[in-house]
Amino acid sequence: MKTYKFKIYWAATMLMAGVSSCSVLETTEVIDPNSPSLASVQNNASKAQLDALAVGQVARARDGLATYLQVIGTLGKELFNFNTTESRWMTELNGLRPIDNSAFYNGATTAFGAPVRQANALIASLDKTTSVTEQQKNAYRGLANTFKGLAYLYQLNVQYNNGVRLNVEDPLKPSKFATYTESLAGIKKFLDDGATQLDAAGTAFPFVLPASYAGFNTPATFKKFNRAIALRVAIYQKDWAGAAALLPQTFLDANADFNLGPKHAFNATSPDIGNPLLNTSSVRVVAPEKLVTDAEAGDKRVASKVRLLASPAEYSSGVTYTTKYIFNMYTALDQSVAIIRNEELILIAAEIAAQQNRSSDAVAYLNIIRAGAGLGAYKGGTSQADLINAVLHERLYSLWYEGHRLVDMRRYGKIAEIYLPVAGMKVLEQLERPVAEVNWDKANP
Repeated sequence: MKTYKFKIYWAATMLMAGVSSCSVLETTEVIDPNSPSLASVQNNASKAQLDALAVGQVARARDGLATYLQVIGTLGKELFNFNTTESRWMTELNGLRPIDNSAFYNGATTAFGAPVRQANALIASLDKTTSVTEQQKNAYRGLANTFKGLAYLYQLNVQYNNGVRLNVEDPLKPSKFATYTESLAGIKKFLDDGATQLDAAGTAFPFVLPASYAGFNTPATFKKFNRAIALRVAIYQKDWAGAAALLPQTFLDANADFNLGPKHAFNATSPDIGNPLLNTSSVRVVAPEKLVTDAEAGDKRVASKVRLLASPAEYSSGVTYTTKYIFNMYTALDQSVAIIRNEELILIAAEIAAQQNRSSDAVAYLNIIRAGAGLGAYKGGTSQADLINAVLHERLYSLWYEGHRLVDMRRYGKIAEIYLPVAGMKVLEQLERPVAEVNWDKANP
């Protein structure tokens, strides 16, 4: 049993668990009968301890996934959560009532503080151990920085111009919030550092990744995953030359399965957790009807994502909306969830080509996607604007309920083009900065 004496400060995105309030308590002794202290792994941690931290890093990467995907999907109006116990999914997140910076949906930001904190703990432990070689240390570091960059990118996607705190190594002395541009640059650096470390990590990881990372379970193949996330950052930065240079470093394969890519694994057997994206009696994630009816006839992506309900689903708590379509992408507790897929990479290749005025290449990539969806060849215009609109259209259906629509329309200044099915609805471009962060900065100017 361990006894600690310290002042407790809660700040949502800085601590291991996201919270939605902020307080400062007096110096207190706290007994922790179950959990090991952080100090126990930061003084010559054993390999077993480092492996446990690595396993925790992979598990922590899933924190907040359901809230994130459903919040950002709601903001982008690509889905709605007909939640029977919480009307704010349909009202506040759709601009029908003022947004609340202390509500449950702030978990779309705060939950990703946990993988950032986990990464910082793992990296700090590596700096103070002799139990593994320098090459092995680089393997752990590459893993940590990859997931750290990914977690920050999720935070930034919902916070947008609020930015993120890029340095929280000391939770009681965090950096101030960076701008959106600075945040992207900082995330790029985490990922680039991770890639460099993976290059120096040898041919095999000293730890074991879940089976859902098959094909991405060595330093060299995991680096392709790292570079794919860096590619997302590059297109958000509108760095088209940089994105084009990154593309061949990813796992892009125009001839491979669209679902190729690393995945979050789930298992309902304790101590793991089941897939949190299943529809339940209280959570029904539905599709706006117009997105279904606007799809081209025969588009296989629609049938793979949503199903027609026997009776229309109606929501009437604070707002009334009816739809005949519900998402059925996730139906089993042990079903994995893609982090990034080959299909997204092909679409990014099309976008890069369009931005670089390589129209024939852009059309070729679009046709790969369309053929996979059971559709005919692209017959639209080939100006840059036409091709970008075509890419956005294909991304809507290919990446539906994968967290991209809001970001895509926002980065192209097309928020006003998002369809609003109910009078008075608005598209919120970002969430408010969580109240814990606001209160922290007030207490620590």
